[in-house]
Amino acid sequence: MLNQNPLKAPITKSQFKKLACAVGIAGVTTLISVPVLAKFYPPMALFQPSAHRSYPYRNSEKSIADTLSQNTKFANLYHELKKAGLLDTLKQGNYTIFAPTNEAFNALPKKDFERYSQPQNRAKVLKYHLVTSNITGKDQDLNGKLVTTVEGDQIKITVDPEGTVKLNNAIGKHPSIKASNGVIIEVDKVLMPPGL
Repeated sequence: MLNQNPLKAPITKSQFKKLACAVGIAGVTTLISVPVLAKFYPPMALFQPSAHRSYPYRNSEKSIADTLSQNTKFANLYHELKKAGLLDTLKQGNYTIFAPTNEAFNALPKKDFERYSQPQNRAKVLKYHLVTSNITGKDQDLNGKLVTTVEGDQIKITVDPEGTVKLNNAIGKHPSIKASNGVIIEVDKVLMPPGL
């Protein structure tokens, strides 16, 4: 009786299909997980999303206001900007907006939300999330940088050793969204101006 070497046996169609399926699943999983690997983005990429154009869903030909209106993650922010009369502002000019998610608004403590809900405070807080023009600089220049907001007070940018970018105490999420008139940077907290 002849001993056949299993390593020299031809691959059957069934085995080939299983192999192709496994390779395909591995490839799709890798592609889906790439945006999750945010810590591998250089900190500067948060403020210059055009450097990472390989994510077309993160680039919009529409204004900041129109881009926010189409992203359910920012439904609360869009509603609040509308109540404050700031949507027209975000359809023109050039801005960087630190955009709190729905979860960030929902996490506001009751006393902070009550203070925020007063019309003069709502506009003040939302303007504190806006910076005229795009923020630029080299990676090493970002750490400790202060940027002046439309509201008039400053936000401090810090970059920790792992590359996490913080705006005061809120974390900026990669990748940011490039709109026709600026940049939308997702943040996990509502930023409160000093003294509010």
